[in-house]
Amino acid sequence: MSDSIRKLAVIVFTDIVDFTRLSADNEPVALQLLDTQRSILKPIVERHHGKWLKEIGDGLLLSFNTSKDAISTYESLMELWKDGDERLPKRKDAIKRLANLKKAS
Repeated sequence: MSDSIRKLAVIVFTDIVDFTRLSADNEPVALQLLDTQRSILKPIVERHHGKWLKEIGDGLLLSFNTSKDAISTYESLMELWKDGDERLPKRKDAIKRLANLKKAS
């Protein structure tokens, strides 16, 4: 048996609410939303020692070494919402889904 390295990780997958519908209704706006997501989230993920593994359509695959780092990323994003960052969607369902993530952790 070969020597293998085991590593614990927190894997996070994100998804933009109703992105398929938005893409069908207004593709330029949907593509801009992807750029906005990247510009907002990537620095936050990196600040909290996360790895930006892959973009899958509107979804993101992220990895963190600890649950604390993953939750700190979530909390930083929620601070942006609370402070009214105009780059973020104002949709209550998006905030509600993020809140459910917090409860699950």
